[in-house]
Amino acid sequence: MPELPEVESVRRSLVRARLSAEIRSVWRSEHALRTGTHWQDERLGLLRGATPLRWQRRGKHLLWRLRDREGDELGLLVHLGMTGRLEVAHRGEPRATHTHVELRLGDDRRLRFVDARRFGGVRARPWATLLAEPPLHELGPEPLDRSFDGAHLQAAAGASQRALRDVLLDQRVVAGVGNIYAVEALFVARLHPLLPAARLRPEAWARLAAAVREVIAQGLANGGTTLRDYVDAEGNAGRNQGALWVYGRAGEPCRVCGTPLRRFELGGRGGVLCPHDQAKPRGRAR
Repeated sequence: MPELPEVESVRRSLVRARLSAEIRSVWRSEHALRTGTHWQDERLGLLRGATPLRWQRRGKHLLWRLRDREGDELGLLVHLGMTGRLEVAHRGEPRATHTHVELRLGDDRRLRFVDARRFGGVRARPWATLLAEPPLHELGPEPLDRSFDGAHLQAAAGASQRALRDVLLDQRVVAGVGNIYAVEALFVARLHPLLPAARLRPEAWARLAAAVREVIAQGLANGGTTLRDYVDAEGNAGRNQGALWVYGRAGEPCRVCGTPLRRFELGGRGGVLCPHDQAKPRGRAR
C-alpha cells in the first residue's frame, strides 16, 4: 500500500500536470470499491462544473481542493489502497483496464482512477465536511511536522503494551507511516519491532522519532518505494527500493553488521529485522 512518500510523490506529479480546467463530466464504472462502508457514499456528482484549486495530502490520502460554480469549496478525497493509481490522459487515449473513475476536464484531458484490486476509495464532499469526517479528522501529526518528536510518541504510546511496529502503523499516532517505513525506522533506531512500547525510555523515543523522519525524508527524495504496482501520475516508479536497509531483504546480510536478516510476522503483516543490531533488551530500551 502506498505510504506517505509514495502519495506525496503522486501529489507532486499531479501539481506538475497543471489541471486547472473546469470538470465537465464524471464517469464511474459499475464496480464498487472496497475501502469500507463509509467510502460507499461517493457523491462524485458534486464535482461537475467545479474548478480545481490545488492538490494537497494528509497522511496517505490525496485531497483535490476545488470550487463549485456558486463559489463554495469542495474536496475530492482519494485513497489509493493497494493497487490504486491516478493518471492524466488526453482525449482519445483508451481507458486502462480497471479504470473506475474518469473526470473529463474542459481542456479535454481526463483524470482517471485505476485500481485493479479495488481496495482504494474516492469521495467528494464540501471541503469543511471532508476535513471533519473520518479518516482525516482522526489523523495524528505528519512525521515531518515540528509537532512530531519523541515527546509526542511517548505521550501517545508510552504506556502501551503494543509492539513498536504497530504503534507506528497507528495513523492516530503518526499519519502516513506504513509497514515499509515503520520497519525501516525501527532498524535505523536500533529498536526491536516487537518490543512493547512501554519499555522505551525517553531517549529511545527521541531516537525513534528522528529515525521516522529520516526514512520518510529519504523516501521522498527517492520518489517513493516501488515493490510491485506503485507509480506516480506520470507513470514513474520510485527509486527507494534500492536504498532499503531491511524491508524485503530477509535472509540477506545486514548492511551494517553482516548478520543474516530475519523475517517476523505480527497481526498478519510481515517485516524484517537484524537480530544483532535490533536485539531485544532485557530491561527498558535506552
